[in-house]
Amino acid sequence: MAAVLAIAFTAFGYQLHPFIRQQFPSHSVNGNDPSASPSAVVSGDIPEAYLGSWRTTISTAEGRNTRSLVVKQGRIGDYVLILVADGPAYHCVFTAPLAAVASGGGQVRLGPSILTSGVPKSSCAPGSATTLTLVSGNTLRRTNPETRETLTYAR
Repeated sequence: MAAVLAIAFTAFGYQLHPFIRQQFPSHSVNGNDPSASPSAVVSGDIPEAYLGSWRTTISTAEGRNTRSLVVKQGRIGDYVLILVADGPAYHCVFTAPLAAVASGGGQVRLGPSILTSGVPKSSCAPGSATTLTLVSGNTLRRTNPETRETLTYAR
């Protein structure tokens, strides 16, 4: 069991590595790295209020399940969502691209997610396109437009 957990945490860290590198770029010793300047902040199409980490829990017959997502800045087509789904018998990491942002930023549409890692993989199925709606500054709703399934996340 310890080996499975070690592999899961290693896979999770490996999947987040590109995101962490983008959010916290290394700086040169002499301070001349252009990524160190405030103007190097990644610009994109997602309204700032959506950015950051969000979390929810789901209770099922098997136990408590958590969903943690990170929304990072990007342009249409960029992978901007990292979703980690954890349950008593699984750990899945997905990513999804930005498909569109509604005029005025009222909704953010994501394309179908892809599985980046899973333990066991048979428990992790990629999802359909979804829509993010900011309910308040600390509440985000993720909806599957086809099934109308909704999860509400908090910061």
